[in-house]
Amino acid sequence: MVTRVLGLRDFRRLWVATTIDSLGTWLLVMAVPLQVFVLTGSAVSTGLALAAQAVPAVVVGPWAGVAIDRWPRGRILVGANIASAAGVCLMLLATTPARAGFILAGLVIENIAVCFLRPALRAVTPTLVRDEHDLASANSLSAFSDSALRMVGPLAGTFLVSRGWFDAVVVIDALSYAVAAAIISGVPIGLRDPIHPRTTRVGRELGDGLRHILRTPVLRGLLAVSWIYWTGNAALTALLVPFTASRLPGSGQALGYLIAGLGVGYLAGSAISRTLIVRYATRTILTVAYAAVGLSFLAMVNAASLLLAVAAVTAAGVPGAVALVAVGHRLQTATPNASLGRVSAAFFVSDAVAAVAGALIAAAAVSAVALTTALNTFSVVVVAAGAMAALLLRPRTSSEAPDAGGRAGGLRAGTGARPPASARTRTRS
Repeated sequence: MVTRVLGLRDFRRLWVATTIDSLGTWLLVMAVPLQVFVLTGSAVSTGLALAAQAVPAVVVGPWAGVAIDRWPRGRILVGANIASAAGVCLMLLATTPARAGFILAGLVIENIAVCFLRPALRAVTPTLVRDEHDLASANSLSAFSDSALRMVGPLAGTFLVSRGWFDAVVVIDALSYAVAAAIISGVPIGLRDPIHPRTTRVGRELGDGLRHILRTPVLRGLLAVSWIYWTGNAALTALLVPFTASRLPGSGQALGYLIAGLGVGYLAGSAISRTLIVRYATRTILTVAYAAVGLSFLAMVNAASLLLAVAAVTAAGVPGAVALVAVGHRLQTATPNASLGRVSAAFFVSDAVAAVAGALIAAAAVSAVALTTALNTFSVVVVAAGAMAALLLRPRTSSEAPDAGGRAGGLRAGTGARPPASARTRTRS
């Protein structure tokens, strides 16, 4: 199946571009909060740095979704990559604690661009990969390559920062965005389905996208469950640097080992995600996956050694990757192409709000309770997301149940479901 998908020239070029993009992103993802912590020595400032990555999506995300459904998605992808490279370069000016604000400024600019980049990528893939089973393979392949970089990127990034080479990480990330833009500029990406004319009011288009989510039970449930999951996840991420600094030896390198371990788990989970998506209902996948992630986090934050912590976070990565691919795939198959930009952006905004909430709650929590108590509480929140998936994604009618082979990956889409491949005349931070 992977060979078949890679045989699609346009998808292959898009995949190569996004893989290069991910290389720089994963180098920087934990290097930034670590660098902020090195400069300021403050756990609160680390949480604010993580929040700065998500705040732009709350404001810009909905409008980005409208733009993605109105304008050529290829141009949006190229422009967003170029803007991201420019924003990242601002971080080179953060040479002293007093200039740490340049890191936050760079994060804001980069993540405004990402508001367009990530939903557009999700919206583009189904137009390049028409068959639903091939689409599952494409999503699994993208997750697999991203997971491979997740495994080595943060380890390399935190190693470089611990050696005082933060600037090198920034330059590599900026170059990865530029190269991705160059590759994508040669991919013929267009909108094959009718879209709303540009004379339509933007507010009305926003409302149409939201109404599609509210009328489609699977999307409505996915949005709520994902928000709880990512809130708990973001809170734990915000506390990861102080956790390693106070509980584990090696601080910066220990952080790299944890993220690398998570990457190993994501790699394994991505490899099996396609098989699970085409066989089991979304409700089953997310119920088990979210609960397993939360339990693994509980084991990690209470681990007595670095080895046990790495083993626990590696275990968390397997169901985490499966859940991530399952949500993205189900979103694509439950949404018509003409609305996919707005629906994808809505999920992107929801995840961003969860990231902001989680980071801010984490910063407040460590001021009120012990670090260990906060870590255990947020791990339980992630477990609770699994219980919510079992409740909110329950089929309401026989038409919402998976077919005999479970091929739909879960609940049937309601209003606005995409037609089968034969009738069809589409993908983050």
